[in-house]
Amino acid sequence: MRKTLVIAWREYRAMVGTRAFLIGMAVMPLLMLGTLCVPVVLSGLQQPAVRRIAVIDQTGVLLQPLQQAAEQRNQQLSERQPELSQSGHHDMLAVLGMQDRHLYEFEELPADDFDDSDRLLLSERIRSGTLHAFLEIPGSVLRSAGPVAGTDGAAESLMWVSEDAALSDTRRWCEQLVDGLLLQHRLADSLPPALLPAVISQLSAPTGIGPVGLYYRDENGRIQRGTRQTSLTALALPIGVMAMMFMAILLSVQPMLESVLEEKTLRISEVLLGSVSATQLMTGKLVGNAAGAMTIFGLYASAAAVAVWMQGAADSIPWSLLPWLLMFQLLAVLLFSSVFMSVAACVSQMREAQCLLMPVWLVLTLPLLLWFTVIREPNGTLATVASFLPPATPLLMAVRMCSGAVIPLWQS
Repeated sequence: MRKTLVIAWREYRAMVGTRAFLIGMAVMPLLMLGTLCVPVVLSGLQQPAVRRIAVIDQTGVLLQPLQQAAEQRNQQLSERQPELSQSGHHDMLAVLGMQDRHLYEFEELPADDFDDSDRLLLSERIRSGTLHAFLEIPGSVLRSAGPVAGTDGAAESLMWVSEDAALSDTRRWCEQLVDGLLLQHRLADSLPPALLPAVISQLSAPTGIGPVGLYYRDENGRIQRGTRQTSLTALALPIGVMAMMFMAILLSVQPMLESVLEEKTLRISEVLLGSVSATQLMTGKLVGNAAGAMTIFGLYASAAAVAVWMQGAADSIPWSLLPWLLMFQLLAVLLFSSVFMSVAACVSQMREAQCLLMPVWLVLTLPLLLWFTVIREPNGTLATVASFLPPATPLLMAVRMCSGAVIPLWQS
């Protein structure tokens, strides 16, 4: 036992007592967060452009309100442009009720005898870059509460044509605006003009549904309401825990591979086996590596706890899950460190190890492919079955528990 602990202590110092370890610990979170921050930064550097939209309005009453709304929106963006450039423009755009920072201009086209040849001509303008999209509004939308059957039996509704039609923020903005305008026109036929603004305001007022946790009985037998859930506990907590566990695994398994491979290549292990058994040697290496991984996880978790406390959200964190997370982290490190150790024992060169590690990395990244589904349905069939797979059990079980769902004890 003493020899095993000596080997473990030596492996632990070799792992955490280097500058490379400190640099890796500092760089890894930056790389993980960079994948989330880079798109936001790049979109902030994007210069606003004028998006010209052709409108074929067969109703004759919707184009002018669209143009007025676009002018008002463009004016707001022009006035807030310095603020959008200096701060997080996504937050500012959300406050303004906008999706992007581009300027919109609507171009009126005659609606009479508009056919496929005209649609093809507009599509060519979109391909050439002189037009962003065109919106076709049939006249029947004022009389219908939804899509109505056309002469050919197909559903007749508003049509948006652009290169990015399915994911277009401009289309979503126009869709919300047109829905409001259609509501006004449909109600105007049955309400006095003086009452119309108040009625529309009441009908369009959002109803907030507060997310609250499950009710429970405290130690005194009294029924207590669950805490109000926030995006921090619903999404950020599971993702953050999985990211910390994954980074601890990445920073610990590679040193294990290189250590075993180096000792085997330089024949150091043959000398060590003269003093200790193979079981003691491998166990000591595994214990030291696991201790280093738990140190990494502890440092990351401490930094995250300080950040949460500084944000005043400490009450939203279920601290009772910490022992479970430590256990799953330890199991994950022991599992993958053993696999990497076995791979290193089977080869004599790093290039051979890289070939064998390809399927191991694919299995290791399996939880990263399933985390979104697991968070949305922690007790679903996919989440339950996937968490029973040994390579994915530690990370997925941690995600399931942090999602706030009640996980049966036998599954843990």
